[in-house]
Amino acid sequence: MARQGVSVHQFSLRIDEKDLGLFTQCTGLALSVEVDEVMDGGFNDSPVHLPHRIKYPPLVVARPISRDSPKWCKWVQDSVRRKAKPLTGTVSCLSGDGTALATWNLVNVMPVAWRGPTLDARGGGVAMEEIEFVHGGFRPEITP
Repeated sequence: MARQGVSVHQFSLRIDEKDLGLFTQCTGLALSVEVDEVMDGGFNDSPVHLPHRIKYPPLVVARPISRDSPKWCKWVQDSVRRKAKPLTGTVSCLSGDGTALATWNLVNVMPVAWRGPTLDARGGGVAMEEIEFVHGGFRPEITP
């Protein structure tokens, strides 16, 4: 029997055992394989694709602004002063009751941007913060 999808409510993020808290959005948890296309054969109608490298886009997490937002902005600024020491991280997709449904372990993580809300008194949206990370890849945790 196939497992049913679950409505995702939030994501947790840890960087080098530092709990960055819960987020409502997570984008960039993806990979793509670059390939070299080589024409092979006498008719040259059947390309062969040779894998070259895996590319990972930046990971961006977002959540509503809170009293802790200035602390996270400073944390990103301080990462430059740490000389961008390679970090490890964990992103977990959580169910409504906080159970981890899926987890990805990130390597060579570095925070590269913090973005605060767009302040517009006319808008009725939620003020959000974003933290962006570059990384050297991830490994999903496979649970039985």
